[in-house]
Amino acid sequence: MKRTIARPGPAAAWARLAALVLLVGAVLLTNGAPAAAASTISINPGNVPTTAANFTQNCDPNLGGGPFANEDVWVFNLPGNPQTSGTFQSVTATFSTPGGPVTRTIPTDPNSAIVNNLGTSKAWIRLPAGWTLTGATAVISGTADFFVLTHTCAASNPQVNPKLALTKTGSPATHVKAGQTVTYTYTVTNQSTGTTDPITNITVTDDKVTGITCQDTSLAPGESTTCTGTYTVTEQDVKNGKIVNTAQAFGLFGEQTVPSNKATFTVTTKPKPPAQVSLSIDKKARVESDCRHTCDNDGYAAKGDKIFYTYRVTNTGTVTITDVAVDDPTAGPVVCNNTTLAPGTSTDCHAVNPHVVDWADVKKGKVVNTARATGKYNGKTVVSDPDTVTICIRDGKYDHRKHDKDGKKELPVTGDRTASTLSLGGGLLTAGALMLGATRLRRKDRIHA
Repeated sequence: MKRTIARPGPAAAWARLAALVLLVGAVLLTNGAPAAAASTISINPGNVPTTAANFTQNCDPNLGGGPFANEDVWVFNLPGNPQTSGTFQSVTATFSTPGGPVTRTIPTDPNSAIVNNLGTSKAWIRLPAGWTLTGATAVISGTADFFVLTHTCAASNPQVNPKLALTKTGSPATHVKAGQTVTYTYTVTNQSTGTTDPITNITVTDDKVTGITCQDTSLAPGESTTCTGTYTVTEQDVKNGKIVNTAQAFGLFGEQTVPSNKATFTVTTKPKPPAQVSLSIDKKARVESDCRHTCDNDGYAAKGDKIFYTYRVTNTGTVTITDVAVDDPTAGPVVCNNTTLAPGTSTDCHAVNPHVVDWADVKKGKVVNTARATGKYNGKTVVSDPDTVTICIRDGKYDHRKHDKDGKKELPVTGDRTASTLSLGGGLLTAGALMLGATRLRRKDRIHA
């Protein structure tokens, strides 16, 4: 049996085309038309800067409402046909405040919204009273060139709060030395709210710094001024290790005195190296004998000889030492040419009276004398290491050549030994002559025999 296939007619083709058009239309209705690209525009520059109180007033309940105590309402408008100008997607506004610049964004910040059902697109935000609008930008969906601040609703009977804030720095701030100058910088800011009136007669006081001067002495809310003063570091500051001082600013709001917060700053000092306090003494002795022309010049002393003591005292430290003296119990009183010694300097001293060798010294066989240098620093006594000089007594019980076994160099013996040497030589010669004579006699006896 032969199968036949019917070909579709023109009516069926048109039906299929219509169905395809309906399908495409449904898709477009479901997904919407392609969105226009977003753009960023700026506020009309003629609208800024301004405070809410100085702009056109309109407290619309549909646009933030008001008036509110201590709060301003700001309303922005995107002029033109929304089909072409577009609508607000966000508005970012910058304000000058007593605490410094602040940025707020609509609609992400609290107490803000975008309204698109009142003809043109609008945006509003409620903020603390007294702020100054300094600039704004907006992201929109259309082609508008700019947007405007349309009106504000200023705070009703805002609470006036005059306020000054102070910060303080110092330079240099570390490792300062005595005599160095530290420059302090003070920044005074008017942080008043609820008013546009200035604070006048601004001054800064500091518990260590005097003569502080300010660039400006009258500040409107949000304005600042810089003040400076200097301080010279003292030895006591270095001893303390730091300089801590506190400052405070003052001004007048009308007849009301406005104090700032107290600002403290710390400068550290460079510690001085520890003081080295020390003395040294060098002591010498000179023997003067009445028999200087007849006695042996061997460095010994004998009874009745005079021993003269001299000293040289040196400041071996890093600080000045006063009341310099020599303590020598054996020599007795000692006088010095200078009694104040700067670091590295010396003075010569001598015993007022010589020591006269007596029988007690002879029995001991020596005169041992020890001295120390003394002085004063910062109320404390400074004592040097001892220095000892020993003078031996001729024919005394003590003989340094026998008894000094501590490695010290023996005192030289400079007496004349010629006579004893000659006597020894003569004896040897005599003995040799006698022995020679005896030998010759024996030889003669042998010959005669």
